[in-house]
Amino acid sequence: MPEYKYLLTSVEDGVGILQLNHPEKRNALGWELHHEIIDALNAWAEDDTVAAVLMIGNERYFCAGWALDVLQETSGDDRTRFTDLAYKLMITIYDFRKPTVAAVAGVAPGYGMDLANMCDITIASENAAFGSTQVKYAMNGFYHGMLRKTNTQRARRMFFTGDPIDAHEAQRCGLVDEVVPVGELRESALGLAKQIAENGAELTTVLKEVALRASNMDHVGATAYELRVTHDLLQRGLFTRQIAEGLERLKAGTSKATERLAPKA
Repeated sequence: MPEYKYLLTSVEDGVGILQLNHPEKRNALGWELHHEIIDALNAWAEDDTVAAVLMIGNERYFCAGWALDVLQETSGDDRTRFTDLAYKLMITIYDFRKPTVAAVAGVAPGYGMDLANMCDITIASENAAFGSTQVKYAMNGFYHGMLRKTNTQRARRMFFTGDPIDAHEAQRCGLVDEVVPVGELRESALGLAKQIAENGAELTTVLKEVALRASNMDHVGATAYELRVTHDLLQRGLFTRQIAEGLERLKAGTSKATERLAPKA
């Protein structure tokens, strides 16, 4: 992996970590950061040492959205190239072949929120806030990204008003899966990403494909498709190894299925 100007990358226990690192602009997405994220994800797409990806800023802020100075200073073909680049980034994240986790702290306005919504799962710090603020600059937010995680009324309210919501409201309406204390975002989000990555790149890639495709099918087509995926997995050496381990643990009274089940108080 090359060294990037505004992106810190590393791999830890099967998790590729993308840390946005342009403090002068609070990680706003200009030309360079768009290109760097796309390049890093493309490098990890076929890398079997990476089974999941974590996208994070820092404990104070995630991403300030599009670099507004770029939009102000460009026109004509250059502005078209910038929006085309944004489209390429969005599709790269949306269709990335392995699970993605976004870790959000601070205010995530506009495209910053959209960046998190493009990921599969969002973990937020208690100091986080989310808003589809593009309308305040005579632009449109990315409605589809909101709608894939929350309900129609909430998505349209945010889309039409641009007003932000806090982390707990974002969790309540489905934009966020978990809210963690300030200062614990990286540890918590990385822990989740590592838990996903434990399954290995071979399996997480199959599961991500199912998550991407089955949601766009009717119930009959989805059932048939997912059973075919199950049949394919049953033929793999991965299943043979894992089922043997699972049966041994079951005999020993330490079932893999319930290993993270919280004990009752």
